[in-house]
Amino acid sequence: MKTKNLETHKFLPSGEWEGFYCYTHSTTKHKMAIHLTFKKGKVSGSGTDDVNYFSWKGNYDLEAFVITMVKTYPSHTVNYKGDIDENGIWGSWNIGAHSSGGFHIWPKKQNADENENTLEQKVSLPKKIKKLTV
Repeated sequence: MKTKNLETHKFLPSGEWEGFYCYTHSTTKHKMAIHLTFKKGKVSGSGTDDVNYFSWKGNYDLEAFVITMVKTYPSHTVNYKGDIDENGIWGSWNIGAHSSGGFHIWPKKQNADENENTLEQKVSLPKKIKKLTV
């Protein structure tokens, strides 16, 4: 990975990340393995989860500590919006008005159990959701 102009803020290290997403109506955590690059307000990367492989593209703002990303699978896209803090990135995802839920990702070196427990405390999930169909 080229390190020139990479983000230097400790909350957004480029490299291996991990985490999960869940559906609004479920406590089941669907794990993700991700590689992210943060550079000049832009995020890009790729990963895999229980749906398929995917790519990421988006923008982040370290004045407001927010991020928006689009996760692109071969079959569909998912919009992510989240907050950035010392525990990683957490927030909500949606596929239009049909499916939604929460997510939490963090740099791989951190303690996964501690990070997974923060989702319920930080993310207020919508009440109604339909399952993702691929």
